[in-house]
Amino acid sequence: MYFDEEDIFDDESYFNPEIYRLVTREFYPNIESLSLGKSAVPTHTEDGIPIRKLYVSNLPPKTTRVELFGVFVQYGFIKNCWIRMAEMGHRPHAPAYAFVTYTNPADAYKALTAPSYEKMLRGRNLKVLPADSWHQPLEDADGKVIWRTRERHENDRKNCEHNIDQVVPETSLNNGEASNSEIKDSKVAESATEEEPSYNILDILNSDCLNYILSFVPISNIIRSERVSKRWQCMVQEYLESTRLYKTSWWQEQPQRLTTAVLRHILARVGASLTRLYIDHPWSALNDRTAHTVGKFCPNLEELKIVSMHTKNWNPLIYGCKKLKSLTFVSCNKLTDSSLVHLVKHESSIEKLTVANNTHVTGLFLTGSNPLKLTSLAFYNCYSLQGTVLTAAVDTLPNLTTLKLDVCTVAMWKIVPLILNKLPKLQVLSLSEYSSVEVCVYPYVNEAFCESLGNLKELKSLNLSRNIYISNAVLKAIGQSCTKLETINVSSCNSRKTFPHPGVGDEGVAALCRGCTNLRAVDLSYLAGVTGAGVAALCRLPALGSLTARGLPTLDAAPLQQCLLHCHQLQEVDVCGCDNVSEDIVSAAIEALNARPRKLLLRVVGTSVPSLAELPKHNLLTVDDYEDTCNPNFRPDFRDDLFDSSDESYTDDMQDEDEFNAEDFFLDDDDDDDGEEDLEEYLYRFHYY
Repeated sequence: MYFDEEDIFDDESYFNPEIYRLVTREFYPNIESLSLGKSAVPTHTEDGIPIRKLYVSNLPPKTTRVELFGVFVQYGFIKNCWIRMAEMGHRPHAPAYAFVTYTNPADAYKALTAPSYEKMLRGRNLKVLPADSWHQPLEDADGKVIWRTRERHENDRKNCEHNIDQVVPETSLNNGEASNSEIKDSKVAESATEEEPSYNILDILNSDCLNYILSFVPISNIIRSERVSKRWQCMVQEYLESTRLYKTSWWQEQPQRLTTAVLRHILARVGASLTRLYIDHPWSALNDRTAHTVGKFCPNLEELKIVSMHTKNWNPLIYGCKKLKSLTFVSCNKLTDSSLVHLVKHESSIEKLTVANNTHVTGLFLTGSNPLKLTSLAFYNCYSLQGTVLTAAVDTLPNLTTLKLDVCTVAMWKIVPLILNKLPKLQVLSLSEYSSVEVCVYPYVNEAFCESLGNLKELKSLNLSRNIYISNAVLKAIGQSCTKLETINVSSCNSRKTFPHPGVGDEGVAALCRGCTNLRAVDLSYLAGVTGAGVAALCRLPALGSLTARGLPTLDAAPLQQCLLHCHQLQEVDVCGCDNVSEDIVSAAIEALNARPRKLLLRVVGTSVPSLAELPKHNLLTVDDYEDTCNPNFRPDFRDDLFDSSDESYTDDMQDEDEFNAEDFFLDDDDDDDGEEDLEEYLYRFHYY
């Protein structure tokens, strides 16, 4: 026999909650909970959303949707019935929980207030609770329900707008729409009627401020906070959809270790909107499935940078990331030619490829691939790179405009002229950090290199820093052939005065300035053969905007004054480490700014320029006297005092036969103290301390 619940609750004098709990606990031990009154069951969530979706738990094994539908259909029309099965490792076909969604909120209220014995399935009492706010479907201003579809993100964005509109009270409509003044007046009236108005961060800050604040919060924490409320969920989804860059190194501050499984969950939320991804986390935390994860969840990725990963197979990227344009591998020890062969095939969309700090890549992956869209190819510190293979592969790269072969072997420098002869469209060339002296005895190598420069009519940027094979003859060839050159860097080219091979001097710089009048940025740092005359030759460059001349001991302020007065577009001058540069450069800069106003930056750390308090002022002039950009190890007059002084003292002592006698330092058993003192003096004299 069961009580008529409505009759009991109508008369308040008969109902006592404490006695009711005690009686039901004694007579119905299997029933965990009964309805204590309709007034205790909510009809709306905390955000004011009508309750239509119910959370059902304590399901028996092998529960089907038909069975669950039969239990709840007696209370009203069911829109959807969904069962969540347990994760792997649990019993098979074991349901974890379920959601039952009614079309009418009144039907959901009936299901919540129904007695527990009516909501039984196979002898189990189902636990029924209202679903969270962010699970509930929303209503627009007209009372129309917005149900979830497959386009979840678009609907959530619309729901967020409708939910915000619900805060505004109903006003009179003019021509079907409310005016801004009426909405503003209604808000003021509502705030005036409330004694204690409640506001949250979504009401105070706009979307731009929220996006800036969330940029300092890890994405993992943002995803975890998504269930705070429906409005916050919509805002978080909008922020995640606007994310374009993600670096895995940001995870290093997190207590949880970043694994491929964790990265999969993150990319599942933000991968669809990412255009740049940097996998620069320690390689030991990620496994070989990383390439599959990136290819699956990042279809719009355009730039990918991978640092220090021991993953060999990256071919799955080409199947998922159809829009990938830039690919960079840095310190990937297991990367081989087979890892790149599919990434640069004929129909590949990759335009820029960079491989740095590698010992396995030889260049064979480029032969026969014929990637039509590949325009930039860069290798840095790749000791296994073969020049002959690269020369044959260049024939299959008709659109190559950028080539960087830095820190390569001596054999590569011999093949460089053959490669340059096949690239007439080259616009960017980098051949830096060639420091081996083996080729210096072969003068024909530099002659072939100078002849190959005559083929580069379209060259605009050239980097030859720290290359001992660059001489005045090379700069003359550049000035005659590369007339469109805009940027050149010849710093540290034979910076030692005692080096037998001649380096860059004033003659080469003058020839360069005569031929390449379109130069905008010039770097002449750490050159032993460049003096004030060479720097003064830069006055012939009307488009010069950046001048770098660090560590030149013979440079003074006179040629710099001429450059400031004649180069009307000069905006940055870096002379750090030039000891003879005086404060006259500041006076010349102010005079040039008065004649041609523009912003100008002077870097004068390590010079004779006094402190800023003693210098004249100008609104457009910035004098940097705190950031030292000069490297003393690259200076032409650099001398290692530690090794030089040791060697000199050692040879001087060895040449003095009167002071050195090995027999004097044999210890005598009768006089141990004197022997120890002589040994200490010997070690001190020969710098073994």
